[in-house]
Amino acid sequence: MKDYPIEIDDYLKGNMSASEKQVFEERLQTDTELAKELKLQRDMQIVYEDQKWLQGNEEALKTEGAKQLKSFFESNEASDLKATINEVISENRSGSRNKNFWFIGIAASIAVLLTISLFVFKENNYDELYASYIHMDEIPSLVTRGEDIDKLLENAQLLFEDKKYQEAITSFTLYQQKETSINPLSYIYNGIALIELNRFDEAFVQFELLANSNSLHSKKANWYKALVFLKQKKKQELKDILKIIVSDKDNYKYLEAGELLEKLD
Repeated sequence: MKDYPIEIDDYLKGNMSASEKQVFEERLQTDTELAKELKLQRDMQIVYEDQKWLQGNEEALKTEGAKQLKSFFESNEASDLKATINEVISENRSGSRNKNFWFIGIAASIAVLLTISLFVFKENNYDELYASYIHMDEIPSLVTRGEDIDKLLENAQLLFEDKKYQEAITSFTLYQQKETSINPLSYIYNGIALIELNRFDEAFVQFELLANSNSLHSKKANWYKALVFLKQKKKQELKDILKIIVSDKDNYKYLEAGELLEKLD
């Protein structure tokens, strides 16, 4: 009788006759070890068979994390990994029937699956971290009672609060082009609106302008630059700027920067 690995491989590849397949599937109902090894083999194939993973949930595959995962599967690193796993399985089939080879292949596959799971978790975790650190209620209002209200600026803030980010950006940009004495908070609002639309380079420019504004709010620029990198999932750039913030206890968001650094490690 064939041992489990070879039987399972033949079953998954459709190399069994109709009668052999029926007998095999009947055994699955009573042979728990066979059923477990079949599940492991299927999981392993998800890793090393080209494009197999793409047969999952279509909505999930539209996410940024899925796109990056697809990029990984198409990389040389992934190809080498799949070749190694295939080599182990090939040794098991053509050489001795020692199950150590089989379990080495399984272990390698599980390690890859765990790595991928961790990768996806980290991708999702960046989004969660960004959401937890972008506290809009901490940003002062652009319109202060008792002052002459700039209608363009007031309208821009209202559009921002309604999450009409593109329209808000247009209004903030017109305001910044029009005025000679610019409210530095407009850089924060405009920058965040740009982040929300994934226009990261433009957002970074806004926070550079904030840093050079010679206002009390200029010290906040590094924190908002950090949020740009966080949203982009640029770990190294994020860590570098967070280290600048934690270098001085007087820096804006000193405690939050230290906390975020710990979460990234």
